[in-house]
Parts: sequence; structure tokens; C-alpha cells
Amino acid sequence: MLQNAPAADFPLETIHAAHKQARTITLCIAAALPVYALIVEILARTQPATAPVAASFTLRISFFVLAGLFIFAATVVKGVLLRTAPKTPEARLARLRGASTIAAAFSEGPAVLGLVLFLLTRSRSDFYILLVVAAYLLVRHFPQQASWEVYVRRGGDAR
Repeated sequence: MLQNAPAADFPLETIHAAHKQARTITLCIAAALPVYALIVEILARTQPATAPVAASFTLRISFFVLAGLFIFAATVVKGVLLRTAPKTPEARLARLRGASTIAAAFSEGPAVLGLVLFLLTRSRSDFYILLVVAAYLLVRHFPQQASWEVYVRRGGDAR
């Protein structure tokens, strides 16, 4: 297997700027999670007299299966994108930024599904389970600066 040429002279400032962009995007996505919780709490307190829709077992299961697909997609897509590193450090940096953004977007999916499930069934526990899963995924896929430097400079594994 061909190895990518090391790029030890690639400027750290460029890597740090791209990492900061990816980190900011991930933090903005993470900032949406408390907003979802606030929406759920406001709705739960302002509409307590509203009879919740009977929580259909099939509906709950389908939402949790979809959340599992988001978990799978966040992990697998990022891994597939970063499995083979492009030859140039610029291309490696672009791929790393894109993979991090995609993983963060997929990581938010369970929280959105939990919000929709709450709106349909008024089940706060289901929402909070999916919110915790989304928070865990965001922490798990949070861009790490040291691994970015290794991936861009040597073409190594940054998963």
C-alpha cells in the first residue's frame, strides 16, 4: 500500500484554523440540544391538560431504530471518509473538516427525533434518552486538535 508523503512543513496555523471552524460548527450543533430541552419543558408545562397521544409501541421502536441509524451513520461515514487519506495535506484537511461536520450533523439526529417523538407522544423520558445519546455522540465525535495534526501531516488515522 502506498504511503502518503509526510507534510511536516505544512503550517500549523492552517490546521488550527480549520480545526477551529470544525470545532465551532460542532459547538453550535451542541448548543441546539439545550434549546430542544427548553422547548420540551415549556411545552410540557404549558400544555399539561393536553391528553398525550397513546405511545404506540411501533412508533417508539421506529424512532429508536432511526436514532440507531443516525449513530451508525455518524460513526461509519466518518470512518469511511477518513479511512484513506488523500495525497496532499490540503486535501486531507478538507476531507477531515467535511467528515467532522458530517459526523456532528448526524450526531444531532437522535435529539431531533426525540423532540419529534415528544411532540407526537408527550413522552419526556423518550426525549431525554435520545438527547443523552445525541450529547454522547457529539462528545465522541468532537474534533481533537492533536489527531488533526497527525492526520494532516502524516496521513494517519484521525477517527
